[in-house]
Amino acid sequence: MAAITNVCDLKPFKSMWKIRVKIIRLWRQYSAAAGLTIEMVLIDSNGVKINASIKKDLVNQFESFVSEGSSKILINFSLTPSCGSYRITIHPYKLGFLSTTRVRCCDALPDELTGFEPANYRDILDGTLNSDYLVDVIGQIVEVTPIEVVSANGKDTKKITVELRNEKDERLPMVLWGNFATDVSEAIERSGDSAIVCVLRFGKIKVWKDERSVSNAYNVSDVELNPYLPEVETFRSLLPKDELSLVVVQPKPLALTNGGGDKTDFFVNTPRKTIAEIIAANEVEKCIVMCTIAAIDSDMGWYYLSCKVCSKKVLKVPNDPIDNGEDDDELGFHYYCVKCKVNNPKLIPRYKLHLAVLDNTGNAKFLLLDNLAVQLLHQPCLELTGPTIEEMQDPADLPLALKDLVGKTYLFKVGIKKENYLYKSGTYKVIKICTNIDMVAEFENLSQPKGGVTTLALENSLISDAPEGSAMLSGGSSQEAEFNALTPAKRPVPSVYNLEEYYDQNSLSKKSCSVRIKTEKSEKSG
Repeated sequence: MAAITNVCDLKPFKSMWKIRVKIIRLWRQYSAAAGLTIEMVLIDSNGVKINASIKKDLVNQFESFVSEGSSKILINFSLTPSCGSYRITIHPYKLGFLSTTRVRCCDALPDELTGFEPANYRDILDGTLNSDYLVDVIGQIVEVTPIEVVSANGKDTKKITVELRNEKDERLPMVLWGNFATDVSEAIERSGDSAIVCVLRFGKIKVWKDERSVSNAYNVSDVELNPYLPEVETFRSLLPKDELSLVVVQPKPLALTNGGGDKTDFFVNTPRKTIAEIIAANEVEKCIVMCTIAAIDSDMGWYYLSCKVCSKKVLKVPNDPIDNGEDDDELGFHYYCVKCKVNNPKLIPRYKLHLAVLDNTGNAKFLLLDNLAVQLLHQPCLELTGPTIEEMQDPADLPLALKDLVGKTYLFKVGIKKENYLYKSGTYKVIKICTNIDMVAEFENLSQPKGGVTTLALENSLISDAPEGSAMLSGGSSQEAEFNALTPAKRPVPSVYNLEEYYDQNSLSKKSCSVRIKTEKSEKSG
């Protein structure tokens, strides 16, 4: 039987090699050119790593024989030069499975053999490390931004930025995309006040305007918070003893991404419409609307309870009644997660805001889900509901943070769906939101004539909680607020206008009245 070869000694001049390795990373990858493949990172007993790939036509043959964490003996495979950007290992060759490759079981290599080799922050930041290779990173999270939804390569993608520090108190920015952003944000919400150590495996070094950061690289990357690794425990012991707490900060404005940035998406790629135009639309499309939040529809509630594992809304299920001969008005129940198929899963509240919005052409209802609501409120839903997680008791009792949204003007990217024009549904789902005050003002200057005030007819009664003089309501009377010719972006004193009741799209019986509203732009937050 052929002797086992060290991975560092593999060369492409022959295929009949025999190696003993551990699969430390495995993922499926799809590309238009190669189709669906299985990609792996292998490591031998000496700690040397190599990238391995199973082509699409061999996936069915080998997928049941390989799994992450398992140790295998591989016999007879090809070796090709490893090239291109974002190479997974420094090994000069990449291993490819053949139809004649043999996979054998063997004694497991040690659990401590993880291949984790954290890079030095200084080597990343000063350009010493080659950005063509993926790196491992470890650090304590000291800053985090709310989740953003940005346009990347023509698609709306979730993004979160965190700042890591090492044992020398050096700082390294890390940007996470897609599901990684959501998972890390939720894990941070659950962590409380304890220090969070983040481990990024196979991350890429990104360079933007001479500034370097690390980011996840497609499916190859792995992100863990406070994992049980010896390296993590050693790192914790070396951290400064200053008990530095995690800080939520605002993202940098107008951070452009490959394929176009937020400004391109809002100003160029997506058509702009008024509220009247989206109500009159008769086809499925996406558009940008500049409008002011007039109220929060408390009747619809402002959050829901979700499963911590899958993020889906949980159901309340009545318990079976127990005949004990006593009258009990209280109905027992338990929560059930349909996706996970478990009773009483761990719960976490998530925002679901129904906004009444206005512009100078009409009014509508916008639905704002959790990730975008966090972008507006700069705090997770759990901070507003409090530690006692339960179903909403009094939706009319809105937290101050929600009330403060009223009167602010933003750019909303909304989707018009079939139910909006076929079945006259008056609620439009928000896909993306821009809170940058400069972009809102620029958008207004491009799309609206100067010197106007926001005046429109609403077919309902309106009640204001605003300070006296900040708004004037009239039902055809001669008493009106003093005319202000400045646009909302140029008014020197911001005023908040709150509507407790707002337009019912299906009601035609109520007397119309006009409202003059002073609005305010949001604070610059990106």
